[in-house]
Amino acid sequence: DSIMARLTSFALLPLLSTAISCPGSKSFVHAKCSMTVKFPGNSCQEVATEMIARINGENGWKDPHNGGTYTLTSGSPQSSVLTTQRVTGNGKYTDLQKFTLNGAGSSCEVDACSESQVFSVVDYSTNYCDLHLLFCGSQDGCPIAHTDFSYTESFDSCSQNDKSKCVVKDKVSASECSPISTQEGFDIDSYISQKWYIQQQMEVSYLPKAQNFCVSAQYSKRSSKGIFGYTIDVHNKAYEADKKTIHQVSICAAEDKTSDPAKLHVAPCFLPQFTAGPYWIVAFDDKEGYALVSGGQPTKEGTEGCRTGSGVNNSGLWILTRQQTRDEAVVKKVRAIAKEKGFDISVLNDVDQTGCPAE
Repeated sequence: DSIMARLTSFALLPLLSTAISCPGSKSFVHAKCSMTVKFPGNSCQEVATEMIARINGENGWKDPHNGGTYTLTSGSPQSSVLTTQRVTGNGKYTDLQKFTLNGAGSSCEVDACSESQVFSVVDYSTNYCDLHLLFCGSQDGCPIAHTDFSYTESFDSCSQNDKSKCVVKDKVSASECSPISTQEGFDIDSYISQKWYIQQQMEVSYLPKAQNFCVSAQYSKRSSKGIFGYTIDVHNKAYEADKKTIHQVSICAAEDKTSDPAKLHVAPCFLPQFTAGPYWIVAFDDKEGYALVSGGQPTKEGTEGCRTGSGVNNSGLWILTRQQTRDEAVVKKVRAIAKEKGFDISVLNDVDQTGCPAE
C-alpha cells in the first residue's frame, strides 16, 4: 500500500467506457478493477447483508489485507447499489467502490468496481482485493462475518487480480501455539465402529502427496493386548494416481498414559508403546460422520497458525469422513474447526476419493 504499491491497470476514464458502473476518481490516470461476481445460491439481500456486516466488523471481522478500514457510504441490505470506501492500513490512500446488485430469484449477480483516488498505474491487486474481501469465503481462505458464499468472478477491467495478495497474515510464533483440546465425551467404540475415508491430509514423511488417492483407515478391537499392551488394530490403505499401485500398512494403537480417552498413540505392533507417536481425536461427530485428527500438539510456526512436525511421530493432520464421496460442506466445517483451534490448515491437501477400486 505504499506509493509504488498503487500499481492494476491504466484507467483513463474519459477515454474508456465500460458496462460496469464505477464510483469515479479525482485522478485522470489511476488504477482500478471492475468485475462481475455471480452467487448462484444466495439472494442479493443475503449478499448485501454479509458485505455490510463485514464493513461493520461484526463477529470480529477485520480486513485481512494489511488492516484497511471500510466505510459504507450509501445503501442498505435492501438496496440495489452499495457504495463504500476503503482506507489503507497506513491511512495514506483511499479507494472508492461501487457494487450494483442484480437479483434473479434465489441468485444474485453483482457488478463491482473499485478505483484509486490518486495517480497510479499498477496497484498489486489492491483494488481487486478491495472488492473481493467483502464477499469471499472459505473457498479462497477468507474470513467471514456470518455467511460463507459460493461464487464465481469474471473480470472486465482488472489486469491484476491475485487472490494470494488479499489475505495477509502475520506468522504465528511457536511460543503462541494454543494447547489443543480433544473431543469431549469421546467414545472409542463409536469411533472405530466403521471405516474412515480421508478427505484431506498433511504431507509427512510416510504420507507423500503421491499417495493422496483413495486413502482409508479401518480400526478394530484386538482380541488380545499382546506383549506390548496395544488394544486396537489399524489398517491404513492408500493408492497412487493410477489407483492400482497400493500402499497399505497395519499398525497398533492404545490410549496414552493420560486420562483423556481421545488421546491415543500409534506404532508398528512389534514395537513397545514408548516408541509410539500421538494420535489425538480433536473433533468427532458420529452422526454427521466426520473426525479431525492431529498427530499430537502442534508446536511449529506456520503461515496461518501452528502445525505438527512432518516426520514419523508428532506429525500429521487429517480430516476423515464416514462417507467416501466427498461432501464439501462437511469438509469446510471441519476445516473451520481446525482453524478455530489454531491449526495451520494451509498444510492440508485434498485426497482424491473418486473412481477408487472396489473393496
